[in-house]
Order: sequence, then structure tokens, then C-alpha cells
Amino acid sequence: MKLALVEDNIRTRARIAKLLTQSLADVQIAQLGNLEAALAFATTTKQDYWLIDLGLPDGSGVDLIRSVRQQHDKANILVISVFGDVDNIVASIQAGADGYLLKDAIDQDLIQAIHAIGLGGTPLSPMIASRLLERMLPTTVERPDDSELEASATLTVRETELLGLLARGYKYVEVSQLMDISLTTVQTHVRRIYNKLAVNSRSEAVFEAKALGILPS
Repeated sequence: MKLALVEDNIRTRARIAKLLTQSLADVQIAQLGNLEAALAFATTTKQDYWLIDLGLPDGSGVDLIRSVRQQHDKANILVISVFGDVDNIVASIQAGADGYLLKDAIDQDLIQAIHAIGLGGTPLSPMIASRLLERMLPTTVERPDDSELEASATLTVRETELLGLLARGYKYVEVSQLMDISLTTVQTHVRRIYNKLAVNSRSEAVFEAKALGILPS
């Protein structure tokens, strides 16, 4: 696994690199401390994963996310940041980030988030997911029309239960334990839910499900 770690704080970067080395087999880590170096690195080297801090000394990590996504559309990009405000969250996702992890959760959740992204998931710190939903949900909820009610019927009871757990912030592994199903089965259900709702991420699926009346708003 080739992984680029973009973090300007030397101690934080060393701590994350140590965690990655101890937890991931055969990982090759490229450590970068500023936007300029990371942008130059992205133009010459293809990485499987990018862990990107937003508050870089010479610019925003959002610009790096956008550049990496344009050059390497299959790269897995995870934001690691102290910024939990909606503007940075939305900007990162719109630029192409696959997940968003607050730095205070790195020790507990980083490795699981990396695995989740590799499996097509969208790992978000619970607070990040909550703020995204607050931003996306309308202030008033209209009653779904007949066509929307038909769409809601396409989700099975099991899929609706699983989506409800995801909406509450549970991780894939936790969902598999709560529902007594394998992680692979969880991922299969998630893909089917995404296809049925015509969405590409957990936050979009939850938003669409609430708009259609599948989940309570």
C-alpha cells in the first residue's frame, strides 16, 4: 500500500506514521509537510491513499484534494483535520474527499476508516455526519407524493434497518455486530441501498431516505 501523509505538525505526522506502520502491513508512507510539496508530489507519484490535513501553512488542503482527484480519480482520500465546521466539510467532499475524520478520533478510528474507504465506504466522524445532515436537511418537510412513496417501498425492511443504524453514526463493523451479519453482507446491503436511492455516499443516502419518508426526519 502506497500512502501519502500530508500534515504540517511534525509530532502529529510522526504519531500518525507510527500508527500506520504498526497497523498496516507493507505500507509505504510518503510524509509531506506543506501544500506546495504535496502538489508537486501528486503530479509525479501515484498513491493508493492520501491522508490530508486541511490547515497547511501555505494553503488549504482542499486545493490538494481537488488536484489529487483530478489526476488520480481512483485514489482514496481521507481528510484528517481539527476543523469541524460545515464549510470545510462540504468543501472537502465537493473537492473529492472520500471521508472526513477529526484529529481527536485518529488513534481510535484511523485504521478502520482507511479500511472502510478501501471497501467503498464513506467514513465520517459522528459529529461530521451530524453537521452534514443539518446542512442538507430542509427546514420544512413536505409530505412525499405517490411516486416518492413508491420509491420508498423499494427498500426492504432489512435495508431500512441497516440504513437507520448508519444514520445514527454506527460504523460498518458495529452494524454487522448489531444485526448479526457479516461485514461483507453489510457492504452488499449498502451498495444495494445506494443503487436504489441513486446516491453515492452515506450522507446522501440518509438525506434521500429522510426526504422520501423511509427514515424519520
